[in-house]
Amino acid sequence: MVSSINGINNNVDLNIKTSQTKAEQSGFEEMLQQVQGEKDEKKLMDACRNLESVFVNMMFKQMQSTVEKSELTDGGYGEEIFNDMLTEKYAEEATKGSGLGLAQVMYKQLSKNITKIEEV
Repeated sequence: MVSSINGINNNVDLNIKTSQTKAEQSGFEEMLQQVQGEKDEKKLMDACRNLESVFVNMMFKQMQSTVEKSELTDGGYGEEIFNDMLTEKYAEEATKGSGLGLAQVMYKQLSKNITKIEEV
């Protein structure tokens, strides 16, 4: 009985995480299209920083998955949610300011597309 509940929880977690990733990707695409339409460079930089934060969040989660879990602090589903929220906050903090530099590289590349649209 307990193993079937754990299996259901794992499927729900996987579906939620997949939905979150798809929503984050579509959110970036929508922001990028809006920025290109408005030709707003500040919004483009915000979109690039947002994508960098999503990337760092995914990287942190992969790193966290390699750490062996202890039976001592098994908090169950609540602990998993808390850890996901904490990891997301870490990613946001890590990308503040100059971050990893990924946002600046993306901005540099994507801003060329905005200037080309303006010239036409």
